[in-house]
This record gives sequence, C-alpha cells and structure tokens, in this order.
Amino acid sequence: MKSQLTNAGNTIVPAYLALLARGLSIVKEPSAFTESGMIWVAEDTTTQFSAEDLVTLLGLVAMQETRGAGWQASDEEIESFFAKYGVP
Repeated sequence: MKSQLTNAGNTIVPAYLALLARGLSIVKEPSAFTESGMIWVAEDTTTQFSAEDLVTLLGLVAMQETRGAGWQASDEEIESFFAKYGVP
C-alpha cells in the first residue's frame, strides 16, 4: 500500500522542521501583500525564500534544490505543461 501525504494542519510543524534541517533560518514577518497580513521567510547565506505558509515555503526550497538557480520553466516546459493539463 502506498503511503499518502496531504497538505493539512498536521504538515505545518514537519515542514518547519524540514526547513530547519536544511540549515535555513525562519521568521514570520508582517506583509501587506498577503491575505493574512503575515509571511514566512526562510533564508541561508545565499538565498531568501518567502511564502504565506510553511508547506509552500518548503516547496519553494525543494524547487530550487531540484532545479537549481535557473529554476524558472522554459517556454517549451510551459507549453508542454499547458498541453497536458490545460490552462489553470
């Protein structure tokens, strides 16, 4: 049987702990650009990440770890994604 992991309330602390395990410092700061008025920020000596929640923040870190500094999708990757899944 496959294990299952779903973004829910019980993933917040594990996401925080995973960010700490990567050596990132984490703070929660006021933000005029979010619905909650707060934003999570994680950073190391070279990069700063920010998101409205810790699971999304961990996703950004994982994206950069996986794709590197050139994390952005190419035009071809974008077209392939939309061809497969449609426009959001």
